[in-house]
Amino acid sequence: MRIIMLFLAIAILPAVSAVGADFYVTDVAPKQVMPGETTMLNITLKNLGSEYAAYLRAILDPDNKSPVRAVGPSKKYLTRADAAQASYEYFGLVHQATEIMLQYPVYVDENASVGTYSVPLKLIWEDAVRKEQNQTVYVGITLYGTPALSIASVSTLPSRIYADSEFNLSTKIENTGTYKAKAIEARLTFPEEFTGERTAFIGTLEQDKTSTATYNLKVSKDAPSKAYDFSLQTSYLDENGVRKTSSKNFEIYVSERGEIDIEIAGVTTSPTKLYPGKDFTLSVQVENVGKQDAKAVKVQLAAMKEFTGERTSFLGSLKQDDTSTAIFDLSVAKNAKPGSYDIEMQISYLDDRGIEHSEKKHFSLVVAEAPKTVPYAWIGAGAVILLGLIYLKRRRSE
Repeated sequence: MRIIMLFLAIAILPAVSAVGADFYVTDVAPKQVMPGETTMLNITLKNLGSEYAAYLRAILDPDNKSPVRAVGPSKKYLTRADAAQASYEYFGLVHQATEIMLQYPVYVDENASVGTYSVPLKLIWEDAVRKEQNQTVYVGITLYGTPALSIASVSTLPSRIYADSEFNLSTKIENTGTYKAKAIEARLTFPEEFTGERTAFIGTLEQDKTSTATYNLKVSKDAPSKAYDFSLQTSYLDENGVRKTSSKNFEIYVSERGEIDIEIAGVTTSPTKLYPGKDFTLSVQVENVGKQDAKAVKVQLAAMKEFTGERTSFLGSLKQDDTSTAIFDLSVAKNAKPGSYDIEMQISYLDDRGIEHSEKKHFSLVVAEAPKTVPYAWIGAGAVILLGLIYLKRRRSE
């Protein structure tokens, strides 16, 4: 009797202590992906439980909360147990200690933040008594990014560069990668015709952000007019703290220094006719027809006894091919005689090296003869005589 009871206990023991199928993730490939990447996710599972699992189904991220999205169906299922070992997509019967592989084509959200994510994988199966069981395992995937620095734009101040002159070179650097770049150093290399700053430190540049590195440079006086090759080397620390470098090339053009030539483009007065003893406004339009910008432009009228008033007008900078107007409020002297008067005008300015230049220009102003006026006394006498004649004419007719 005791022997029978022992055999019964042994027979019943596995059923009492059984924990059923129990799945573990033993391998994931790839373990690192980039935002915006499409890849094949390989998940290796192993049944370390005490029972087999039948009709196994798998659902990747059932609540759709992770940045890893299944391309196509997220649910995998197969009822044919004999095809389990030959299938990478569907599972049937999975025995104890059996290892199986599940493959998912996945897409990683391009806006996802860099970091490590636990992607849930829900497993559903039937146990030995056809009762449905489920388990959620987690797949660890790391999203990593790579900085990518590029030159967004290059500019100089002033925009036109000449030999024997200083200028500021600004390079706008953009991070077009998928992760921030740290400790950025931008090193400039240039030909021997240039001297000045070579290194700028930017610090950290986030993804899709820009920053500007500015260098103060000078062109030698013997530099010929042509395009010069420049190179900007950027180095930075990536997400793993590894310093990486990249280089971009561009050109800087040194212009030929031309002469400044400021000419009179037009002369007008308001009113258009000038009379002795009357006020007027003189407008002189000047144009820079030279090959270089003029700075601190000043226009002065020579002193004349026939015209009094403002004689100086400041125009500021006058770029090549630009025009500006010098305005003077003047008066014609009462004793000015009618006729044409030659007006001398001096134009002073600075070139790009700060050297002052001046040149004289001439134009004419015409003073008209003052209109004749009839004295008021004669007008009154005439009116009295006219009224008298009208009165006499009426008396005669009566």
